[in-house]
Order: sequence, then C-alpha cells, then structure tokens
Amino acid sequence: MKIYLSLFLVLLVSNVSLFGQTKSKTISSKIEKVIVFTEGAQVVRTAKASFSGGKTELVFSGISPKIDKESLQVKGKGAFTIQSVVHQNNHLTIQKNREEIEKLQSAKLQLNKKRTFENNVLTILKNEESILAKNQVIGGTNSGLKMTDLREAVDFQRQRLIDLLKQKSDVEAKMSSIDSTITKLDKQLKSLNESNETATSDIVVTVSSKGEIANASFEITYYVMQAGWYSNYDLRVEDIKNPIELLFKANIFQSSGEDWNDVSLTISNGNPTESGVAPTLQPWYLNLNQRIKPSGSVQAYGQLIGNTISGIVSEGGIPLPGANVIVKGTSIGTSTDFDGKYSIKVPNQNSVLEFSFVGMKSQLVNANSKVINVSLDSDTQLEEVVVVSGYNSSKKKQVQYEEESIALQTAVNYQPTTITYEINEPYTILSDNKKYTAEIKRFELPAQFQYFAVPKLDESVYLTAKVTNWQELNLFDGELNLFFEGAYLGKSLLDLQSASDTLDISLGKDKGIFIQRKKLKEFSSRQFLSNFKKESRAYDIVVKNNKPYAIDVTVLDQLPISNNKEITIEDQYYSEGEMDKNTNIITWNLTIPSKTEKKVQLKYQVKYPKNEFLQLE
Repeated sequence: MKIYLSLFLVLLVSNVSLFGQTKSKTISSKIEKVIVFTEGAQVVRTAKASFSGGKTELVFSGISPKIDKESLQVKGKGAFTIQSVVHQNNHLTIQKNREEIEKLQSAKLQLNKKRTFENNVLTILKNEESILAKNQVIGGTNSGLKMTDLREAVDFQRQRLIDLLKQKSDVEAKMSSIDSTITKLDKQLKSLNESNETATSDIVVTVSSKGEIANASFEITYYVMQAGWYSNYDLRVEDIKNPIELLFKANIFQSSGEDWNDVSLTISNGNPTESGVAPTLQPWYLNLNQRIKPSGSVQAYGQLIGNTISGIVSEGGIPLPGANVIVKGTSIGTSTDFDGKYSIKVPNQNSVLEFSFVGMKSQLVNANSKVINVSLDSDTQLEEVVVVSGYNSSKKKQVQYEEESIALQTAVNYQPTTITYEINEPYTILSDNKKYTAEIKRFELPAQFQYFAVPKLDESVYLTAKVTNWQELNLFDGELNLFFEGAYLGKSLLDLQSASDTLDISLGKDKGIFIQRKKLKEFSSRQFLSNFKKESRAYDIVVKNNKPYAIDVTVLDQLPISNNKEITIEDQYYSEGEMDKNTNIITWNLTIPSKTEKKVQLKYQVKYPKNEFLQLE
C-alpha cells in the first residue's frame, strides 16, 4: 500500500510541476494602424493566437527597438488572463537589409576591389619609373659603348618614361573615377539610412487559461521615436477672378526599425513628448538691484526679416542627404537634398530648428541666423528596455481582458486639442527616413485679392490674398509653393500662429505690374538762409498695369517726422493719398485699368540748422 501511495505522490508532483511550467510560443503580428505625430508615432498591431491551458509566454517578435516603454499596452479578448507584459531587445534577430541597400553595398565592395587592383598597378609603374631614373648613366665608365648603342638606349628610356607617364595618368584617372563613384554610393547609402543598429525587440506576453484557447485576439499599442511629419502646400491662382486652389500635403518619415506596410495611416498635429500640464503663475517679488523673471513668462514674438534660413547638414564634413529639418513645435519642415543642403522658412526669430537623421543625435539650434550649418554626431547608445507595462516590475498583477478592442486612445484623448487627418487608402512608409508625400486634401478658397507695393523699399508689386473663415479648414503651419497664372513664383509661409480673423497669404511679386519711384530733380533743391538751410524733395510714383484686366493696388510711402524743434517739415504734398497723422505714412488706393498707368506725386521740404546734416534719401 505504501508503494502505491508513494507512486501516486510522485505522479501528482510531476503533474503539478508540468502544469506549472511556462510554455513559449512565437506569434506573428501585423501593423494595422499608425498615428503619426509631429514627433513620434503610435503603432497598433493585431494578432491571433491559440494556446493550451496553463501558463504560456507569447513572444511577439520583429518589433521596433525604439519603443517608449511607458506607452506599451496589450489588450486581448477571450477567457484568459494576461499576467505580465515585458519588452526586451532581441539582438539575435537581424533586421533584413532592404534589397536596394544590399545592391549598393555589393557595388561598393566591387569598386573597392577594383581600386585596390589599380593602386597595385600604380605602385608597379612607379617602381619601374624609379628603376629607370636610377639607371640614367648608361654604360658607366665603359668607354667602349658605341654612339649608336647609346642613342638607342636613350631613345628607349625616353619612350618608356613617356609610356609610364601615360599609364600612370590612366590609372590615376580610373582611381579618381572609382573614388567619385564610391563617394556617390556612400551618399546614397546615407540617404537610404543604412543603420548600424540591427537589433529588433520582442514583446513577451504571459497568459494563463484553464483550458485550450483558439484564435484569441490581441491588440498591441506602443509609441515609437524617430518618426514624424511636416506639412507643405501647393497654392495655385489662375487669376484674381477665381478662387485659390490649395493642395495640402503631408511629408511623412520614420526610421523606427519596422516598416509600415499597407497600414491605416492618420496624421496628427499633436506631440506626446510635450508636457500636458498647464503652467501656473507664482508670486512675483521685486527687489532693488535685482531682476527676477516671473515663472511662466511668455516670450514675445517678432518677425524675422527675410525669414528664410539655409545651410548644410553633415557628419564629419560629409553632407547628409535626406536629413530632416523641423521648426520645433510646428508642422513646418523640409529635408536636405543630395548635397546635404536645405532651405526653410521660419515664422519668427524665436523659432528653434531641430535637425535629425537616422543613427545620429538630434540637434536643436535657435533660428537666429540666415545661414545655419550643422554637423550631427553618431548616436551609439542602444538602451536595454525591460518593462512590465501597467504594473510594478517587482509585483505582477493579474488582469482579466474580456471586452472588445476599443478605439485608439491617443486619437480619442487628443481630439479636443489637436487636428487629425486619416488617409482613406492603405499607405506604406518604410523605415528608411525618406520623405513619403501623401496628398491629404484639396481646398477651393474664395479670397479677396489685393496688390500691395512699397516702392521706397522695393520697386515690386506684391499680390496678397485675404481668406476669411479659415479656422474651419483645419489647416496646419507649413511652407507654400506658389503658382500664379501657371508660373512658379517661389515659396511663402502659411503661418497660422500669427494669423488674425482674416488669413493673409503673400503670393509673391507680380511681374505683370510695373512700379517706379522716380526722384524729380527739377523739384529737388537745397537753399541756404542765414542760419538755416532748406532741402526740397519730390518723387513721381508710376504704376503701370500690363495685365488684361483692371487691378486695385495699395501703394505706401511716407513723409519724415521731426522730433526736434529745430527741424520743420514744410510744403507737404501727396496727390490723392491719405496720410496717417501719427506715422506720416501715406496710402494710395488706386484702380488701374488694363494696359494703362497711374502716376501720383509726393513732395516735401525740410528746414534745419545750417551747420547740421540730415539724411533725406
């Protein structure tokens, strides 16, 4: 009886031990949805899994290694319990190089072999040249050498040296060509964002159930870095009698380590990296001889004159094509060209530019110069991340998931404060940091067009469009590519942060309208009195309309203002204009028929002390 009892206890312990063992199973998952923010993206994966009763580790592999560990969520549907969720890097799974990168690497290897061969040939030719140079004294002290033999030896040596020079030149040209091609391949590999980081990561979900589970549904949500988007627009004006056509485009990029293939894609102007906590004001105490800024003070914004910034992004002196340049906190951005060059318009002088490139540390630079060149450093850090999402890592809590999968939390949470656009058709964004442009929406905007000129500063006529009710359009900040009457006019900026109830869009210079501010010499003079002198100035402002329709144009000029009682402004004249008495700025609102011109005149006289000097031009 004791033998049977002992055998029963052994079998019971064995069964308990086997039941307590955790089985492991690798599960494939697919990215279904992605919400791309101005910085980073939220990825939603779905999967089906079947597993037997007891405890099972479900390993979801091939995940981006750049997950924000605090954002990881796993939801499931079925009669099972999720006991823990762990994110860990997997250095054994190597990300597959894109076929294009592999081809470029192979081509570069072959070129390096050719270069080595040509360099060896060059070394041989140089050695032969050195040997010939050392044997220029032919025959030495042997006086028996015939003149004909000497002549033949000299001719041979001369011809051979000439041949060697030609061969060396050919080899050096081949090496130069190979070096040039290798440089181009290196640039192309950079533009494809060949990364040294090859590790992927796993999400390990431990589940337990009383019985076998078939086709359980899982939804995995996480936030990844090294992704984002910026907007730009094509703005077309057929003529001032038709509405504006505005095409809104999103430029999406990512190097998260996983490709987004045929996913449901949404762009949002939200930024999860920004603090969501509202600022609070603290008491502001003043002390003598001491300056303390109040907490939460706001910087003043001002216009940056000529708000275009350009430069080169490089790494160790090598230009980086495809690097992203973003105005931080906005959806304004661009990317560098094949030579690492960029050009971007910024809203104001307090803007901050963020430069980023895959495998490099991002860099923030104040936009306080017209030319900003940046050299990025390699980012060699790869953080190990092991996290139990939603739980304390030292104490695992059991949670039952039995509800249907819910809508994306980020999209719901950010709706009150952000604008989102969902792209209707499946879209693919590869993890190569390239710019993928998606056309989001077309608008036809009724606008009031107005021509504007300040010929004292610039003898050009600018066309502006005024758009009302623009707040209902759900637009973002971004650069504008301007097209007027079929011609490309350049770039402008859609700056919504400084817009009022009416959105003013500068459409650039209109070459079909001519304006000139001409100084009239017969009215310009200088008179010397006893203790004073008088200077007179007169100008004709001529506006000529070469367009096939009438236009309305606003022209601005000004009269000087005296801030010294010894300086007086006399004989002021401005034909048909209106002057602001506070600023002495004169405004002419002119209607000019087609193929005609309009002329207005400005005159004034300044009286000031004889021994003083005034700048009147």
